[in-house]
Parts: sequence; structure tokens; C-alpha cells
Amino acid sequence: MGITFCNPHFVFYTHSIIVVEPINKQLHFIIGIGRSGTTILNKILNSHPSIHSLPEANFLLFFLNDYKNVTRFTKENIELMFQQIKIFSLSHPLVGWELDMENAKQNLIDIVSKGELSYATLCKTIYSEIKVTGKDKSNATMLIDKNPAFTLSVDQLEKHFPESKFILLVRDYRANVLSRKQNAYLKSPLVPYNATRWRVFNLIANKFYQKHKSKVLLLRYEDLVSEYDASMKKVFAFLNVKEEDMKETDLSKVDVSKMEIANEHKKYFSKKYEDLSKPINTKRVNAWQTELSKEDIAECDTICASFAKVFGYTEFTPVPFFKKIGIILKNIFIIIPSYLDIKKDQLLYHVSAKTKMNALIKRHETLGFIKRSDS
Repeated sequence: MGITFCNPHFVFYTHSIIVVEPINKQLHFIIGIGRSGTTILNKILNSHPSIHSLPEANFLLFFLNDYKNVTRFTKENIELMFQQIKIFSLSHPLVGWELDMENAKQNLIDIVSKGELSYATLCKTIYSEIKVTGKDKSNATMLIDKNPAFTLSVDQLEKHFPESKFILLVRDYRANVLSRKQNAYLKSPLVPYNATRWRVFNLIANKFYQKHKSKVLLLRYEDLVSEYDASMKKVFAFLNVKEEDMKETDLSKVDVSKMEIANEHKKYFSKKYEDLSKPINTKRVNAWQTELSKEDIAECDTICASFAKVFGYTEFTPVPFFKKIGIILKNIFIIIPSYLDIKKDQLLYHVSAKTKMNALIKRHETLGFIKRSDS
């Protein structure tokens, strides 16, 4: 994208082995199923000078199982990582950030050629090459990686990044399903499909939260909207940064027309980033009550309500037992594929990076983002 953004790197010598000095920045994560406020929180946090919050680039988890114990990376390793970043960014564009791919790749190749470094340091170094548009993050002491998909592998993240903290965003399941239904993108808009995804994602997230409460801040989207100041105080206290250093949140509009996206995908991104340029809207919190049908709400309550109580969400109107059975049976061939899609995504963690790369290329070809020659 024409922006060169480099950070200095130093090396020191220990018994003739060159070790790259770690980047002295904390790394934390925002998790929770998509459409739960993760993107808006990411945007808010980037208004703090100490925080460098990052775009939805999933390379860290994509390569974690392959590279977690590697200390001597090769040129080929780096080229594969940047190929993944480039392809993934076609369906998850770096809107609000800038990355000079070729320059950053060469910087990393030069760094790994000098000696040993951990996978965590390698990822932090790549993150440091991603510039926030219009903001100077050179003095930021903290990196925030926002990735809803990471929720499914949060145990692996905690194991290999034990010093990291996690902000878990949760949103009313009916509001989450409504957002999916009205703005479907790459996933099914069907209510039972997305209610099942909400339940499974949050079962995994809540289990992690209950096990690691000192490392996890649970934040409901509704509280962020209705009690913004109090919620952000909790976030800043959890991250141990000074609240008074917070700058005004940037809600400037994004010109999607200039983005390198296939025309059939621009409509979705136009809507997404138009919404993000608006102030947080408290009036939309309960929009599901009027914009979902009674049948939709009953399906959501049947699938999610028994578990959603742990987050303070209750049934809109109690669904009789036998009606619940009927709803489950009617939608069983939607519910099971939704569940299996999630389990497949979890299993992908254990698949080799090269195999996943081939699958990623094929998927983006199918979606019309690339031609084979582009990859």
C-alpha cells in the first residue's frame, strides 16, 4: 500500500549464537463471537496512545501449531506467513491500518537471518510493521489482537502466550443472530445456524473464563453501550493503562470504493464500516424484539436460553417444552452442520500450515477474491 513502517531491531551475542532481542510490548487478545462488539472495542482502544490495536489478521493462530517451538526461522517460513496475510486480507481487509507487505517481509527475512527468536517475538515484530492510519503508535507499549475466530482455540493461545490477557465480549444471542441475518457474509444467515454458533462459541469462551478469571475480563456489549464510561474504566484497569491518556475515539468514515475488493463484496464492507463510523447506538440494543419474527425469537430461545442465563440473558417469552422439541427436530439438519462447522474450525489448528494455505487459496478462489495466478 506504499507505506513503509519500520522499527529498529537489535541483536546481542551469547556463545556465538545471535539472539534477536524481544520486542518489549505486551500482547493481549479480544475474543468473542463476531457481531458482539469486538470491532468497535478495537477501534476505541486504538484511540489510546499506549495501545496498538490490530486488524483481524489471523496469522498468529494459523501458524502457531507449526511454529510454536521454532527458534530458527527461514526465508521460506516468512514468505509463507506473508502469503497468508495477503490472501486472508482479501476477505478481511486492513481497513484503518496500512502494511507495506514487501518491505515488511524483507525486514522480517533480514531479522530471522541474524539468529534465533521465539514465535511470540516473530509475531510481535510483524504486528509492529502494521501502521494505524493517521495515528503514531511508535510509543505504544501494548498490542491488542482482536480475532473472534481465536475464541475456538483460546486454550492454545493461553498455553503459548501465558502472560497475555483476554477481553471476552458477549452480546445478547438474539441481537447477534439478527445482525447475522441482516448482514450475512461468508456464513449462512439462517437463525438456527447462527443461534447454534452463538451457543457453542460462548460455551467455549465461558469455560475458559471460569478457569482463568484473573486473565479474562468479561464484558457484555449491552453494558458497553449503556454504561460506556464505567465499562471502559474496567477495560483500562484490566489492561493497566491510564484512562486519562485516552484520546477521542476516531469515527471517521472509510472510503470502501478505494479498497481492493471484488465488487460483489463491497456492499457488505460499505455497510460494516459505515456503521462503525457512527456513535454507539443504544436504540439498537433491543432491535431484535421487533425485527426478528416470533418464530425467530422462539428458535433463538430454544437453542440458547438455557445457557445464556449465565450472562444475564433470559427468554423473551417462555417456549413450551414440546414446542422446543418440535423446533429442534424441524431444524436438526441446520443445527448439526453449524456445530460441525465449528468443530472443523477447531480441528484446523492441528492441520499443517501448508495444507491450510492450500485450502485458504481454494476458498478465496471460490469466493471470487483471487484467481490462481494472483496467489
